[in-house]
Amino acid sequence: MTFELSGGALCLDFANTWADRERPEKDYLKGYPELVAFARQTGIVTEDQAAELSRQAREDEAGAAAALETARTLREAIYRLFSAVAADTAPPRNALEALNAALPEALSGLQIVPSVSGFAWHRSDAADSLAAPLRLIVRSAAELLTAYDTLPRVRECDGADCTWLFLDQSRNRSRRWCSMESCGNRAKVRRHYRRTRAGR
Repeated sequence: MTFELSGGALCLDFANTWADRERPEKDYLKGYPELVAFARQTGIVTEDQAAELSRQAREDEAGAAAALETARTLREAIYRLFSAVAADTAPPRNALEALNAALPEALSGLQIVPSVSGFAWHRSDAADSLAAPLRLIVRSAAELLTAYDTLPRVRECDGADCTWLFLDQSRNRSRRWCSMESCGNRAKVRRHYRRTRAGR
């Protein structure tokens, strides 16, 4: 499976693995293999680490199911937090508590290593447990929540059937849709239809 990664932040892309929360069929995190696929596509894990996680999941189906349930719970906490930010309302307390509960595990084992551009965070334990891919997602959410220059740019798509979150990088901060090709065009068609009907 290939995920659309246009949220502008890892945690938002993860929240967007359920595109419309009114429609279960739009939940693309259907099983543990999809969690591994997301982690691989976003660079959370290497190809070898993804293979190791898949092997562990085959050998421990109950553990994989528990990790998937943890991932879904965390995803909804992240969605509810940033949906509240986008709506300029108080974040749900239990969503923030869920993120804070995951932080100690997410921040353990981090190291600073040299990189092409200087230095970077690194985890050597990216496949040491079935829930390991969630660690960088949690850190991404914490970093975005505390990025006071970037946080005001979090938006939720205005599409009637879309709960997509994204960073509005437009110059005048006027972006309304996850993409003009999908929700933006549908909104234009609906407006045109209403104008046409009103003009009859």
